[in-house]
Amino acid sequence: MKTRSLGRALRTLGLFACAFALAGEILSAQAALPPIGVPLPKPPDVRTPLVLSAVNDPVSGRGAFSFEGREVPPVIRVSPGQKLRITYLNRMRASSGEVCVDGPCMNMSNLHFHGLHVSPESPQDDVISMMAMPGESLRYTVDIPLNQPSGLYWYHTHPHGESYQQDLDGMSGAIVVEGIERYVPELRGLKEQILILRDAELHQGDEASKRLTAAVDISQTTCGEATGDPGRIFTVNGAVRPKIAIAPGEKQFWRIVNASPDLYADLMIDSEDMITVALDGMPLGYHNPDRPTESAQHVLLAPAGRLEVIVTGSTSGAKASLRSLCVNTGPDGDPNPAMVIADLDPAGRQDAPTRSKHGAADSQKAVYRHLSSQAVKDLEKRDAAFVVNFTEDKNGFYINNKKYQPSDDPMVTVKTGSYVHWQVVNRTHEVHPFHIHQVHFLVYGNDGTSISNPKWMDTVNLEPGQSLDLIMDFMDPIIRGISVFHCHLLKHEDKGMMAKIRFE
Repeated sequence: MKTRSLGRALRTLGLFACAFALAGEILSAQAALPPIGVPLPKPPDVRTPLVLSAVNDPVSGRGAFSFEGREVPPVIRVSPGQKLRITYLNRMRASSGEVCVDGPCMNMSNLHFHGLHVSPESPQDDVISMMAMPGESLRYTVDIPLNQPSGLYWYHTHPHGESYQQDLDGMSGAIVVEGIERYVPELRGLKEQILILRDAELHQGDEASKRLTAAVDISQTTCGEATGDPGRIFTVNGAVRPKIAIAPGEKQFWRIVNASPDLYADLMIDSEDMITVALDGMPLGYHNPDRPTESAQHVLLAPAGRLEVIVTGSTSGAKASLRSLCVNTGPDGDPNPAMVIADLDPAGRQDAPTRSKHGAADSQKAVYRHLSSQAVKDLEKRDAAFVVNFTEDKNGFYINNKKYQPSDDPMVTVKTGSYVHWQVVNRTHEVHPFHIHQVHFLVYGNDGTSISNPKWMDTVNLEPGQSLDLIMDFMDPIIRGISVFHCHLLKHEDKGMMAKIRFE
């Protein structure tokens, strides 16, 4: 874990002490919500480009996104079939005081639209050739397909070698593809909470860090096999352990993204089970209309994972919290202890926005893509068309014994228009989350055994020594071009655990 200045820890404590509006800054097409209590503005014309700047915070020097003069990344809301236009200005300093994996950071930057089924070629989700150095700019025009699953996605920077540091600094934000009510009508009229989990760093022996640790109730007992002291805690939309207003028995729709570069969130709520609506932006009903929701006591979100759930306020009067459970990251991993992320407040101000009963995407028909059990069985019988092996040593991190270089040719070429069986194998002594750009996949096999309730995801965790069988959805011809797959522990990705894929 890299260390930071005491100033950042003190700044985080300042956020903790301030009043916190949990809904944060939300963009309806391209306009941020006003402060709590101010009427919502009329949604602007989506043809207006969003102007987002990469800057250095004047106090801490850390990287940040600036939108409309504030260091608060907007939540972008789009509907299937719309275009997302972003002008991205790199206004960071030419020289950086931060240290990246290969030395001083260069402050180069770009954007990745995580989970969206869009083209990997410029000017869309191109993380390979689209890059802005300080003083330069990029212009993105991203075509959101009509069959894009409605759900929670996110954007973050993706410059190889500097992704970890920029993500740790908080250069990320949420994307909502509207229309999820078509799969779960109960969501209409529920209050919506968008919770972006990021990091506050801890420094051993530092009084401010001790207060942060106490604030989230980190256990003092050893958690998992990893050695050492915890290096981070979770924040929610920039605040430490905020209170979320929810009346007893009230139902709310929570959309949670784990935007940490390497902390796992195994999420649970004390008082009630959560009703899962979507994982990684994929509504459960998109592939299984007969089962659009399911109950869960806790859900593991690897870094980059998303969870969309219906939460019910405690009816018993007991104190309730949103927690992350202990995650065993393996003997070579980093400590990932249990902690309290937020408290449910039955007496708090009810300021979260209520979802409209009819949104723009409601006029569109629900899109379903059913993959029959027979088709899954047929793919299971075939040998894996490609195997991803995660390995590491003291010199770096590898996929199939190769450390990524930007000049590399694609490691694998696939034809669009088909489902393909892949296997991902973790040959290390720590966890690794596998992520591939442009597509989702069905996680159906664990160490050669079929999973009874498989899920569609775009980021999946592998435990040490574990092997997972995946059905890759390469059906959409829009994804043609060169893209990447990698470990989403971003320090691992920066140190080589990434490879290119060519979609033809």
